[in-house]
Amino acid sequence: MLFGDRLDFAIEADVEPNLEPPSAVWGRMCVWCRGVALGDLGESHCALYSAYLSFRWLPSNLDRLWAEKLAGLDDIAAWNFLDELLYGHHGDVEVPDTRTAEERRRDWTFWSAHDFLTNWGEQFGGCKAFILCPPGGSVRILSRELPGHMGHGAEVSRAGFVAAAEGFARWFEQQARRLEGGRV
Repeated sequence: MLFGDRLDFAIEADVEPNLEPPSAVWGRMCVWCRGVALGDLGESHCALYSAYLSFRWLPSNLDRLWAEKLAGLDDIAAWNFLDELLYGHHGDVEVPDTRTAEERRRDWTFWSAHDFLTNWGEQFGGCKAFILCPPGGSVRILSRELPGHMGHGAEVSRAGFVAAAEGFARWFEQQARRLEGGRV
């Protein structure tokens, strides 16, 4: 199934064909940002639930994915800012963290909504990404998996992102009901 437009933003997913109720929704997926796939659609039997939870939450919370500290930052600077706060890195380089445990917890609570794809399952293994969205603006996806000529960031339309996320969430819910033994 394809939700959205690969040249803007899309989610491509499929459920494993041999699943029978009762079962969780296992499958494969990737996301498309401006024609570039993030994730491994060939990775089979992946959990899709974490992606579902995120894509169900994101459409009504896009405006929460912004803070004035992000204003004026290019993609690399925004990446380094979020990567340092959430994971203690700039790319592959670990940076010293002088924050207290309470400061780290506070930063995780405030900034973790920007984490995108990183812990969503095997299909996104090694694909750390972040998501930003200034109020009323386009959605920015930051990933080192995006080609250098894109600046490791892709701007996608808010409407395209929302439509793909909502379509995927509805599809997942249908698959979950089917695999629980319920009606679709």
